[in-house]
Amino acid sequence: MNPSTKGKIRRYRRFNVITIAATYLLIFVGGLVRVSGAGLGCPDWPKCFGRWIPPTSASQLPADIDPALFNFTLAWIEYINRLIGVAVGLLILGVAILALKNLRQEKRILYPSLTAALLVAFQGWQGSQVVSSGLEPIIVSLHMVMAFIIVSLLIYAALQAYYLEHPEMERQARYPDSLRKLVGLLWGLTIFQVILGTQVRSGIEHAAARFPLFTRSELLQQADPVSYLHGLFGVLVAMFTWWTADRIRKQGVNPSALVEYGSKVMVAVVAAQIVIGGILVGFGLPNVMQLYHLWTASLFIGVLLLLYSSMKYKVVRYDE
Repeated sequence: MNPSTKGKIRRYRRFNVITIAATYLLIFVGGLVRVSGAGLGCPDWPKCFGRWIPPTSASQLPADIDPALFNFTLAWIEYINRLIGVAVGLLILGVAILALKNLRQEKRILYPSLTAALLVAFQGWQGSQVVSSGLEPIIVSLHMVMAFIIVSLLIYAALQAYYLEHPEMERQARYPDSLRKLVGLLWGLTIFQVILGTQVRSGIEHAAARFPLFTRSELLQQADPVSYLHGLFGVLVAMFTWWTADRIRKQGVNPSALVEYGSKVMVAVVAAQIVIGGILVGFGLPNVMQLYHLWTASLFIGVLLLLYSSMKYKVVRYDE
């Protein structure tokens, strides 16, 4: 590989990694919007109370807006979320442009980069639907899952660029095809678990509107049976994670340092999720723990995608 091509790959990868970090920041802020109840902090879209800059007092509201709808803190939390969303959208567009300009022949980089750019445009439109629907649970869930798919595409493309720079990373590694499928299945199960969690959160919000004097623990009971299903499925995902990590350790031949480290992080993240889940149930669903519960799930999804992509980079079928 000539120095010019290697330089283009490196620039793409570094820009993509920055974009991935920014996307995870957006997921974190989106979770903050959710747990703080700021989803309708701006009741219109793309403006906020009819203004491009949110009002700082009720006196700045348009005449047709009920002042009772205005909350300074919630409006600005939602507006900052939108600003970060625009910035991340531009970064993802930049990733696609770099791929199209410099790495057009590398389909494993080009296609996911372009797809991420198309999906982020759809995600922007879907954000308007979240607001106009009044936070309809299914639309909120789709909005969240779409964010996970976008960051997964970016991680996959960045990893392919890394392997172009460092082709020796997986040269000695061997992974059975069944192992890769296990990691892919775990990724899908985790996405489903996140959707269940979103439904639990929506059930709690609806219960809070019906029973404003209930405690958080009592509200959680109103979200049954979805909350029980979410908890049970979480235990199954945790057990499947530990089993998959053990399979990686026993079945992988000369696994790369990236795969070894990723499998350890996978176990550590799911252990943290169990602790966070216990705190949520035992201490009445504290908002800060809800935020970390969601964000840690997004990190877990990213680690799984990294492992899956590493194993798919060079899959060798062999008899155990």
